[in-house]
Amino acid sequence: MARIAPFKALLPARGMEDKVSANTHVDDLKRQLEIVQHNPLTYLNVVKPYLRFNEEKDPARHFPYAKTALHELLAMKAMVQEQSEALYIYIQNDKDGGHQYCGLICTVPVEDYYNGHIRIHEKTLTEKEEQLIMHIEQSGAIGEPVLLTHVPDAGVLDVLSLMAGRGEEIMHFHDEVDRTHRLIRISDPEDAKAIMEAYGQAGDLYIADGHHRSAASAGYFKKHGMPHGHYLACIVPPGDLKIDSFHRAFKASGAFDPQAFLKALETDFVITPAQASVSPQHVCEFGLLLSKQWFHLHYRHSCAGLNAVDSLDVSILEEHVFRNLLQIHDSKTDKQLSFIKGSVPCSELEAEHSAGIYDAVFTVHPCNIQQVFDVADQNLIMPPKSTYIEPKLRTGLTVQLVD
Repeated sequence: MARIAPFKALLPARGMEDKVSANTHVDDLKRQLEIVQHNPLTYLNVVKPYLRFNEEKDPARHFPYAKTALHELLAMKAMVQEQSEALYIYIQNDKDGGHQYCGLICTVPVEDYYNGHIRIHEKTLTEKEEQLIMHIEQSGAIGEPVLLTHVPDAGVLDVLSLMAGRGEEIMHFHDEVDRTHRLIRISDPEDAKAIMEAYGQAGDLYIADGHHRSAASAGYFKKHGMPHGHYLACIVPPGDLKIDSFHRAFKASGAFDPQAFLKALETDFVITPAQASVSPQHVCEFGLLLSKQWFHLHYRHSCAGLNAVDSLDVSILEEHVFRNLLQIHDSKTDKQLSFIKGSVPCSELEAEHSAGIYDAVFTVHPCNIQQVFDVADQNLIMPPKSTYIEPKLRTGLTVQLVD
């Protein structure tokens, strides 16, 4: 069962939502530096305090400034502490009224993370996890919810729809890329109880995005002797999530023979030249850009009988291309391999390939949410960069204070 709880949120002051909150998932380092230089209200000063010094991140030196930055936002009344606990329905719309995401911002139990009722499909890096715990300790805050989901459940959809019309809308703004964000407060105890009961029937929760933040948030409470604590989450039903792929790009560190590589691929793939760029529409199908020519690749073998990870398209590439042909044994660390969001236009991939930035580019069909569930349920781990899942949540939009 999904156990959730209300909390006292720290929120941007009315009218300051777009200035305080920040999109760390889309804005690159250059853009984040510009925001910090020109906007003293940005929550980037809390979550990435090293930006104000324009220096490489040094947690021991920079993280103590996070608390100072948070106190400055409070002193300027740019952020306001809610006076009572509440649940929050969060609605995000893409530009021009596109895809809508609707979920619940709440807290979830630390013990559910450790007992497997919050399920994972990625490994975390110990160093990154420890840095995030240090940041929570220094700032006293968790600035962005972990994105969670659950198996399809009509009861959850019904209660979200009902309560979105009954709650109090306390936030409605357009961000710098014209996405719309709304936040609806659910403070009535009976309404909150109805929501918690609906989620209690939805089964276990699954991490969609934010494995390191989830591990660090749970780790902070455990480290400080609060195993029954709760940490910040946004739970979005699976039908509202948008899952994209990461394409793979290869640049050889030494000699590379494109024709010999193409010939070697024939062992495991049916190769067909294409007249235009290839965006795969089916599983076990890939696009390949090589020597300024696009190809369709169709995997020759059956995936029947394979486990949930080995049957993934990204695993097929990992095993039969990167490991067997290119001798890449750790795609997470090998500098010859790059990962490119599936939303990047093929024309951009072609330009970078023509410029010699990449020797070969593989386009990949996105996996679906059921594959994510299957991997987590089988206690398996996906290869690096298997999914790019939206919505991406803004840092500093809803904050949980922990001290």
